[in-house]
Amino acid sequence: MNTRFKKILIIIVVILVLVLAGLLVYKFLIKKGIIGPGQEGKFPEGGQLPSGQEGQPGGGTGGEGAGGGEITPQPEIRIKAISSEAVYAPTITADKSQVIYYVRSNGNIWQSNFDGSNLIQVSSNALENLINALWSPNKDKTITIFQDGLGNVTKYYYEISTSRALPLNKYTQDLSWSADGKKIAYQYYNKATGDNTISISNPDGSGYSIILKTRLKDLLVYWPKGTEIYLQERPSGLVPSSLYSLNPNNELFNEIISNVYGLSGKWSSDGSKIMYSKTGSGGKNIVIYTASRSGLNEKPTGINSFTEKCAWAQDLRYIYCAIPKNLNEAEVLPDDFYKGTFLADDDFYKINMETGEKIKLLDDSQLKELYDANEVFLSPQEDYLFFINKVNGLLYSIKL
Repeated sequence: MNTRFKKILIIIVVILVLVLAGLLVYKFLIKKGIIGPGQEGKFPEGGQLPSGQEGQPGGGTGGEGAGGGEITPQPEIRIKAISSEAVYAPTITADKSQVIYYVRSNGNIWQSNFDGSNLIQVSSNALENLINALWSPNKDKTITIFQDGLGNVTKYYYEISTSRALPLNKYTQDLSWSADGKKIAYQYYNKATGDNTISISNPDGSGYSIILKTRLKDLLVYWPKGTEIYLQERPSGLVPSSLYSLNPNNELFNEIISNVYGLSGKWSSDGSKIMYSKTGSGGKNIVIYTASRSGLNEKPTGINSFTEKCAWAQDLRYIYCAIPKNLNEAEVLPDDFYKGTFLADDDFYKINMETGEKIKLLDDSQLKELYDANEVFLSPQEDYLFFINKVNGLLYSIKL
């Protein structure tokens, strides 16, 4: 009897242990979801991690995160600095695929894609006291301009492929390349002798010929596509200036825009039109006008800005402009802009000059800093707008 009782007791204890073990397995493994039905320790169906985790601790770079909220995609950055240092003389490369410029601090030449990628150093020659450069139309030569601590200005003809540099005559004043890059036109002024001429020469200064003797001083020289050379008196809102044309073939000299305050011009790429600025006699109310290259068919655009802040489109019905929102802060225009005593706060527009329609290129939310645009120009396909920001000297691009 005792033996039988002991066997029954052992069986009951074993059954109780098994039941208790089963309860523990259910409670701590199955119920808590460590191993669920149908999982068997494998990845979910499809053999990959759950959407949004991408194998990263904590999960959640796309789709719905742990909190159930959606991640908003970041908007494309359409305006940005594409140089890391202040620059001089930015322009489009000869093959029209990149932008090229001088670095102000050392005179090195760099080029990059329009968005700043693929940065390449073109020249490592250190150019001390460089203040500007004028590129030839095919971008293989420049006229580099230097100014020392005493204010003495010198100019050099420079060949990029050979690094050959030749000084121009020290009495060479403002100058411009011909459209084919084979000649330069310039003002020669020797204060001691009184010699004051407009001349043409080879780019290195050799083979010069005098086209005009003049009493006009401190002229700006332009040679847009076409025959005529243009001479402009320095712009000021306090003193009127005029624009003259000079035909180098027959020496015909004409005044085409007369006695305009704030006059500053910029020609279209084909040379057929000019945009220019006007102000009142006290340097107020600056407005951009357009006219034919002969000065006829003058039309106001209604744009209150500077020609240095604008660029012609290939379709000459349109211009692109940076337009200051704070022109009322300037005392004398365009003088204060040139002297740097007026800091503009620009918006950017595409303007139809036939209809007056203005299309804003960037929303206020995209303008993350202060932009005072200068030397504005377009890429060949007009998919980028470039400018130097006078605030920091950096080169910027806007993706259009």
